[in-house]
Amino acid sequence: MSFDDCSLADSLKEEGKFQSAIALHETAVKLNPNSPSAYHSLGKALQQNGQIAEAVACHQKAILLQPNFTAAYFPLLYAPLPKDSPLIDSLVALYREVIEILPNFPLAYINLAVALSKQGKIQESIALFQTAVRLQTVASRPELSLVKWNFETGRSPDFIIIGSPRCGTTSLYKYITSHPQILPAANKEICFFSEHFNKGLAWYRSHFPPQQIDSHHFLTGEATPTYLTHPLAAERLHGCLPKVKLIVILRNPVDRAFSHYQMLVRRGTERRSFEKAIDSELQLIAGATEISLADRNHWKDCHYIYKSLYACSLKQWMNLFPRKQFLILQSEEFYANPAAILSQVFDFLDFPDFQLGNYQKYNGGDYQTVDEVASQRLREYFQPHDRKLAEYLNREFVW
Repeated sequence: MSFDDCSLADSLKEEGKFQSAIALHETAVKLNPNSPSAYHSLGKALQQNGQIAEAVACHQKAILLQPNFTAAYFPLLYAPLPKDSPLIDSLVALYREVIEILPNFPLAYINLAVALSKQGKIQESIALFQTAVRLQTVASRPELSLVKWNFETGRSPDFIIIGSPRCGTTSLYKYITSHPQILPAANKEICFFSEHFNKGLAWYRSHFPPQQIDSHHFLTGEATPTYLTHPLAAERLHGCLPKVKLIVILRNPVDRAFSHYQMLVRRGTERRSFEKAIDSELQLIAGATEISLADRNHWKDCHYIYKSLYACSLKQWMNLFPRKQFLILQSEEFYANPAAILSQVFDFLDFPDFQLGNYQKYNGGDYQTVDEVASQRLREYFQPHDRKLAEYLNREFVW
């Protein structure tokens, strides 16, 4: 597909003309039947139109054409497939085939482990996560190939980025784990204390380098931005890791809400207009008090407004953990001066400073601008909540 055709397809999707955009991508596939990127682009368009099975098939085809085509793995990782979906069996077969071809490719092990976890095959998924974390660690830190990797003694994280979604957590985590003494988890967003707590601590710890790596003075951590507002995450995490360091990054709540909306639109799980989505959510939480919001009855149905009510969520966490275990960052400051914010993070982790040569933005995207009427409406709604946040943290947020 030419640059002009790509631009046209993107414009059609923004206008809600998904079938026309899909038709363009289908033409590109016919013209380039051996192009993994053509199938991947078609898959993204299909997923945005809610055609999940067809989208999965396209991403699978992209991987079959080029097993190390990393871009196709991520939509499959986050595809909204129920645990009893027959598509999971086809994905398991695909990932096993890739591992036969590329035995040192961590993404195949991670995706296979996630798929098997959905099927309840916990012990096999644990072994696969352990293999993935070893492969990706040794790839970036070759000296650790000389260490005996013994996973019998599990390792827990030293820090966790707990939120909030669409505030820059992916970029922040990438920067932090670029430090030569900080090792990433097998998968950045583990969701253990929210969605996978029933899989057990052994499953969780399998995502991290083993205990004996400590002798080399490394830290490790994860980043699951939905922990901040999950109804049970704070209590679960405190019960398991009472001394872990917690990093929170907050963004202008209006921008965060709209960015979250557009992400779910791209994933094909949100088909309403933004105005209808916020209307529905405002009705669900109408008349809610700080106490009723703390009950978190809105977790599954409220993505945009509820997850931007930062003060309410932080109070639940700070009732359990001492404030000295928190580092609160602001997204706008982070993107304006990532080097300075990263220095704060390393100081918080009691590690020497480390600066990157290039601060690439991760998990971004081409976003529309929120309608001014909707923006003003949300600004007015969030205003009292933002005041509560400033008072609670004794800090002003400029947004």
